[in-house]
Amino acid sequence: MITESEIRGLCGAVLAREPEVLDFPSENDWAVLERQLTTTFPPEFKSFMALMAEFTFPGDIYNVSQCGRTNGNDTILTVYESELANSDWPGDLIPFYGIGNGDYFVFDRREGAHSAVYYRYHEDGRIEKYCQSFEAWLRNLPRFLVGEEDVEQ
Repeated sequence: MITESEIRGLCGAVLAREPEVLDFPSENDWAVLERQLTTTFPPEFKSFMALMAEFTFPGDIYNVSQCGRTNGNDTILTVYESELANSDWPGDLIPFYGIGNGDYFVFDRREGAHSAVYYRYHEDGRIEKYCQSFEAWLRNLPRFLVGEEDVEQ
């Protein structure tokens, strides 16, 4: 399992710092979101999201809560509900990162804390497994952000 310190190192190597440290999601924020989506999120994802209070990220990393100082992006729940209402969005997919062209990185809520990371294409609705776990997604982050597409699963 990857530690928060390792995640901070990965982020620090490829991401700029937020000009002002933002508020990170509370335990209650996570409990509310997990209850609303009837799932649990990987612990590495929770650590990563806490660190997004310190780092800027290209595209839209969605917020856990809309309270406090956030990056200004929508919440995970808002995007999920909007996609369900306005597209052919599969109800088991939870978007956490929009890359800016209608494509998303998502979790499968049925897999809970052990969910693989999937990629959903806006164009044709295709869904592909991108990484076996969120930890693998994190470890691939430096290559993804510089445009190298080989993924270690």
